[in-house]
Amino acid sequence: MRNSTQNLVIVACCLAVTGCLPKQHAAFDAPAPNKRLDAIVGAAGGTDQVSLDGLVGQLESTDPAARVLAIQALERRTGETLGYAHSDPAWKRRAAVDRWKKYAAGKEQAAATPGSVSP
Repeated sequence: MRNSTQNLVIVACCLAVTGCLPKQHAAFDAPAPNKRLDAIVGAAGGTDQVSLDGLVGQLESTDPAARVLAIQALERRTGETLGYAHSDPAWKRRAAVDRWKKYAAGKEQAAATPGSVSP
């Protein structure tokens, strides 16, 4: 007779093969790192405030790959890095993230004010 761990593995494999396991979607807060990276890549061509805020949030990630992709996506969208470098020490990245947060807040405010010009 099989032990319970072997049974669980067999059940999980069967569920995976039949597509019964929940599928993860690309999202900035997805548990799977590859889905977070997918969200960053997807936001690179976006123009909405939600994806801009999500990219700025990824600049604070503990995952260096997420930070690299996020700053590349932001630079693609805006033409700016605002002095952010993914490999800088945390204190230096934090100062640049603050600049990005101000930038994003200015975009959000401009979008909410009719007839205003974006920063």
